[in-house]
Amino acid sequence: MTKLCVEQHRETHEIVVTFANTGCEHENTLKFVDQCDKHFGWGVVWLEAVVNPEYGKGITHKVVDYEMASRYGEPFEEHAKKYGIPGPGWGHCTRDLKDRPIRHYIKELGWEFGSYWTAIGIRADEFDRMSSRRRENRLIYPLVKAGWTKEDIKAECSKWPFDLELKGEHWGNCVWCWKKSLRKLMTLSLEDESVFDFPRKLEAKYSQIFPPKYDEEKKQKYLFREKRTVADIIELAKTVEFEPYHDLTQTLMFSEASHELRLDIGGGCGDSCEIGVDD
Repeated sequence: MTKLCVEQHRETHEIVVTFANTGCEHENTLKFVDQCDKHFGWGVVWLEAVVNPEYGKGITHKVVDYEMASRYGEPFEEHAKKYGIPGPGWGHCTRDLKDRPIRHYIKELGWEFGSYWTAIGIRADEFDRMSSRRRENRLIYPLVKAGWTKEDIKAECSKWPFDLELKGEHWGNCVWCWKKSLRKLMTLSLEDESVFDFPRKLEAKYSQIFPPKYDEEKKQKYLFREKRTVADIIELAKTVEFEPYHDLTQTLMFSEASHELRLDIGGGCGDSCEIGVDD
């Protein structure tokens, strides 16, 4: 998407390429962004959220680079300290760790919100993931407009002298993301249980933190769907007979007696963590 935008519009538009790092992205994601930047000369601005612990103070940003980028969830944990863990019903991680730092940086450039458009890399074959508030928030989807599908993307990237080099889609971006399907999470658990070390720490330290504006009884938050914990996912992976995720996995259901375990809820390629989805 970035390559398409730069090639088509750099002569007529001012373009700023940003990458917002949460500290939980796969190392190969960071490497890939750096390789793209150096190969195509985009001048990517690497950003991380800065969370002020005082309530009423918003999210700002800091500029980092490939070498300085957080790799142990530091921005994510600072956010959890203040707002608690994300999860179903509390989907604020993309908004606060990606969208707001980018907007804060862009505002520092002198671009007021509403005076520019933000391009999102959703493909034509996943157009249903476009934000319902895209016009209000001035979001555009160049790959949807161009009709580019997953196969088109694979064909284009095959021409590049480097690759993302993931073991499969289920390893992409924030590896343990709660928006990934249960099948993906269980497969990750079987392949490398240490993937869940960081979310396990979040659960232990921040699952009962709520912002003060919530007057309701403060109950425990859960990172994953169906009020599942890291321990639940690891146990399910060890005890439930299921087909592990691979890039050709079709939507399947596992049934045992009257209990139905829905393994593919979520499950999109990017699992909807792009800017605008938390709106």
